[in-house]
Amino acid sequence: MEKRKENSYEPCSDYAIGPAGYGCVFVTEKLPAALVAMLGGSVLVLCGIIDPAELFSAFSGSTIVLVAAMMVVGSALFHTGIAAKMADVLVKFTGTSENGIMIAFMLVATIISAVCSGVAVVAMLLPIVISVSQRAGVSVSRQLIPMSFAASFGCNLTLMGAASNVVVNGALEDLGVPTMTFFELGKVGIPVSIAGIVFFLTIGKRFLTPGDTSDREYLAEYTGSNKAVEFNAVKAGLCLVILAVLLVAMAIDSDSFPMYLVAAFAAFVLVLTGCISQSDAYKSIDLSTLFIVAGMSAVSTGMSKSGAGAPIADTAVNLLGEHPNKLLVLFIILVLVTLLTNAMMNTSCAMLVTPLFIPIVQAFGMNTTAVAIAICVAASAPFLTPVGSGTNTLIVRPGNLKFMDFFRPGLGLTVVILIVSMIFIPIFWPL
Repeated sequence: MEKRKENSYEPCSDYAIGPAGYGCVFVTEKLPAALVAMLGGSVLVLCGIIDPAELFSAFSGSTIVLVAAMMVVGSALFHTGIAAKMADVLVKFTGTSENGIMIAFMLVATIISAVCSGVAVVAMLLPIVISVSQRAGVSVSRQLIPMSFAASFGCNLTLMGAASNVVVNGALEDLGVPTMTFFELGKVGIPVSIAGIVFFLTIGKRFLTPGDTSDREYLAEYTGSNKAVEFNAVKAGLCLVILAVLLVAMAIDSDSFPMYLVAAFAAFVLVLTGCISQSDAYKSIDLSTLFIVAGMSAVSTGMSKSGAGAPIADTAVNLLGEHPNKLLVLFIILVLVTLLTNAMMNTSCAMLVTPLFIPIVQAFGMNTTAVAIAICVAASAPFLTPVGSGTNTLIVRPGNLKFMDFFRPGLGLTVVILIVSMIFIPIFWPL
């Protein structure tokens, strides 16, 4: 079958129908999410949009390695007894109330994700939030989504908070327009984070799963709660040192020591030193999660190669006219990027839309920095689907969460972030 040209678009083609159909399959939840994700990638291969090698290369990609390695690191916190100790300390400060635990972990996730990968943050906090929730007798599943979402909107605090931010900044440089400084994104990131936390403590928690839907069998296997875990001070100390070095290395994120390589090395050292056994390390790696990540990576590649975002941009321009209202343009960009980032990885989304939108807004005489900020914020808002971000995917299995479990609170949070962005972006970066 002859391949279609990259970045081409054919009206009424399978590019237009594909994403809608793909999303419908996810929403119906008739098939496992991992199967749907891989099915989407397989269909793209059959249609000639991506190569078979591009589908299967996702399994050896840096994201897969990072997710798998961080699963081992997270599980090691349980098997050394650290998670239980941390849980005891946190409960003393937060109390056993649902709100207390929720705000504690949302704050921690928000702050750390400013300098670390959101996926890594969730993987590290996952064992602790499970332990704290179980000890406090509150729903595990109701704590997971707020923590995961906080790790996503916390990425807006600094330029290094997410790879998508770096991608946008690089695109600005390539296009010859002013770039963002390290803390510039925080001008809107701080209000977004505060609004996100307040949302969950008030309205948002009403849309979380009723009761506890968590997979008890999986949690017992993941946490090692089906066998006695004795606190070993030596192993616990070693595990904390490895974790601290890992966090620092991830914050630096050097090209010489990429995050996935550092995480893999940390997991290797944890097994080598006996902080977690080889068999427990294998058990901690959830294959269904890896299949979801790999499948969605292939879908993202397909959307980028097919130019699926181009007709969206063209349609928006045609509707806006030659002299549009700048606030309306900003709003449309926020909405379009938000929708795209829920269907593809945030980095791929940023790579796709930035070269499309920046020249367009330049023609409108708009502030390109304001639009770049909007793209960054929207690209870090994958709150509507369980596959919108690796942070969401990581909590699907432990919380036994479905599509609507994300969509219900995610829709409200998305609206809140859109409102906050529409207020603060024009204030700090006049259009």
